[in-house]
Amino acid sequence: MDEISPASGGRVYRALARRFPRIAPWVHLVLFALALTALDLGFRWFCRFANVLEPAETRRLLPFTLGWVLIFTAAAALLPRLPRRVFMVLLGLAASFLCVVHGVYINMFRRFFSFSDLAFAGDGMAFLDASYLLTIRKLLLGWIALCFALVALAAVLAPPRLPGVRFVVGGAMAAVGVAALLVTRFALLGFSGAVIWDQNSDPAFLYEDFSDSRACLSMLGLYQYTFRDVQKLLPRRSDLTDAERSEIDAYAADRPHADNDMTGLLAGKNLILVQLEAIDTWMLEGYMPALRAVKEESLVFANHYTPAYITAGTFNTEFMVNTGLLPAAAGTSPAVYSQNSFPNSLAHLFRAKGYQAASFHGSDGSVYNREAIHKNLGYEAYHSGDDMGMENYQLDSQLDVAFDEMMPEGPYFTFVITFSGHGPYGEENPIYQAHAEQARAEATRTDGNYVYAVAHAMETDLFVQELMETLETSGRLDDTVVAFYADHYNYYMLDDPLNMEIKGVDSLNLLQHTDFFLYAKGMEPRVVEKYTSSLDVLPTLANLFGLDAQYPLLTGDDAFSDRGGYVFFNDNTWTGSDRDLTGEIALRRRISGLLLSGDYWADS
Repeated sequence: MDEISPASGGRVYRALARRFPRIAPWVHLVLFALALTALDLGFRWFCRFANVLEPAETRRLLPFTLGWVLIFTAAAALLPRLPRRVFMVLLGLAASFLCVVHGVYINMFRRFFSFSDLAFAGDGMAFLDASYLLTIRKLLLGWIALCFALVALAAVLAPPRLPGVRFVVGGAMAAVGVAALLVTRFALLGFSGAVIWDQNSDPAFLYEDFSDSRACLSMLGLYQYTFRDVQKLLPRRSDLTDAERSEIDAYAADRPHADNDMTGLLAGKNLILVQLEAIDTWMLEGYMPALRAVKEESLVFANHYTPAYITAGTFNTEFMVNTGLLPAAAGTSPAVYSQNSFPNSLAHLFRAKGYQAASFHGSDGSVYNREAIHKNLGYEAYHSGDDMGMENYQLDSQLDVAFDEMMPEGPYFTFVITFSGHGPYGEENPIYQAHAEQARAEATRTDGNYVYAVAHAMETDLFVQELMETLETSGRLDDTVVAFYADHYNYYMLDDPLNMEIKGVDSLNLLQHTDFFLYAKGMEPRVVEKYTSSLDVLPTLANLFGLDAQYPLLTGDDAFSDRGGYVFFNDNTWTGSDRDLTGEIALRRRISGLLLSGDYWADS
């Protein structure tokens, strides 16, 4: 063993070296390994409420954490002192930062962060607010800080030289670490590819599918989850094999769509489709008289849900409604949305019938890359707040400056996304300031962000009132259908227990119950009890307007057909049916994924 100078490494290290000369050189590596292990296990313990698996399944896969900790520690052991210190600190910072991000995400979106979310980082950064960061538990922050402090201490205690056997020790640790990963992955987590009855709780399927971030991070731990997350983003084959095309053909053949008594009911009419930002059911019923009046005279889908499959909640629903396909929950290149072919999109279907199609939203076209994506989906133009001449793009009432463009001469399909329901909330928010007095007077409770949400809903309701009045006075209401749906429940409340209390539900999935209804002058009001989701909006509208959609290749169903009638969530559970839908849901998700990632219609 090389002799280690007790004069190096600082006061603490010198004390250790005097008492334990053979052990002292390795103490910093032990501390480093303990810190990384504690960070992973502690994070999972603090976020155990998100684990949907049996604890035994989580414990069975702990070798993933052991394997990565050994590999990281081996890498540190094989480095000279300065690079070793830098490596330990940077790795500790990266792991700690990821834990903070995951902690914020799980409290805000009820799922953990995925690198696929970076495809929509522009929107997230545009609306980042300190109030969102404060949703992370303080004890968790303290634990993360403590673990990083141990990493920093390990870096401080790193001696100038390690004994020559470090190469043997480091190599052995790396070998054991790799073996732990391989054995855990292929022996304990093998996947046959078969559909099983409880697929949503099968760790092997969850690992392959990698769309349920709560289950995946809970069972894999921070390091293997991150590895798998990055792995899913690597370039992959985009063309479909003959076997995959045959699989798609078989799926479509089993899903014929027949005309029904609602087919073509609204054919030839114009459509204004409004996506309501964060307008929850209780907001509409209690504080939006204009929208409520429209709903009372509408075709209402009473059991409608907006499940979130990706954390970009607005784009999540926007994409499904416009294409009838699922967004890529496990991540994909943003180019898939802006460059793939989507001949079944609403805009393309309406334009094939001779309609004009345009979209309108206050945000800049770079947010969610909307300008490029909307044009790819068939819209002739995307109109931002600046394009429309809005003085304040946050105020939905100012959308009236573009009413002439929203209602052009000739048949038209207009897609409008409101903004005012958006967070962050606060006293200085111009949306709140515009309605603060009325909101404080009418709100039936004052806890949490309730009053702020009420004020934001009132602003959106002004737009609805102006829109309906303009359609009426201009005479366009006779030939125009107006449809409304919410993009997601109001998670800007930042308090899901309060949300559940207000809505009278006891689960996060049922919290995603939102509104979907459409108004056509002269049409008898009707309530449809059949369960629907965002995926069903396109096929339902296509049927009502007599559009030539390829119904068998859509992930959702026409609400008036004899198919569907249930809603499935990101964790592969469902509501609306007592049947075992595990296999059917898995098949729908797989086919939708193939259609999206394989660019099925590229040559059409």
